[in-house]
Amino acid sequence: MMPERGAVEIVVADDDLLFSSRLSASLTRLGYRCVLARTAAALEAALREAAGRDRPRAVIVNLAARHFDAAEAVRRLKAGTTTQGIPVLGFCGHRDVARAQAAKEAGCDAITTNGVVAADLERVLRPLVGPITPPTGAV
Repeated sequence: MMPERGAVEIVVADDDLLFSSRLSASLTRLGYRCVLARTAAALEAALREAAGRDRPRAVIVNLAARHFDAAEAVRRLKAGTTTQGIPVLGFCGHRDVARAQAAKEAGCDAITTNGVVAADLERVLRPLVGPITPPTGAV
C-alpha cells in the first residue's frame, strides 16, 4: 500500500543503506511518507525543507551511524526553534549502552534496539506520533 499524498512524514537519519531501506518500506506500509537522510547535513536540509510545510511527525535516528555523530544531530535538532518539538526515536544495538545514554542526554525522546525497530516499528512509533488519520474520502 502506497501512502496517500500528504501522508504523515517521518525523517529517517541512517547511513546504513540496507537497514534504512527496510525502515522506509515498513513506514510506507504503515502509511507514512518517509524521507531518508544519510548524513547530518542531509538531515538538517530535510528538516529545513519540511519547515515550509507541515513539520515531520518524527525523526528516527540510527545512533550507530558511521558517517555522522547521531547524538550531536539529536542535540542540534532539539536546540532548533522550529525542530525542538519533533519527537526523536533513536535505535542502536542492545549492548550499545554508551550510545544510547549519549542520545538520551542529547534529548532523544525514545530509544530502542535495532531488533525492536525492525520487528515492531509501529509499536514503538505510535506513542511518539499518535494514530494516522486516513485522508478524507479514503476507504
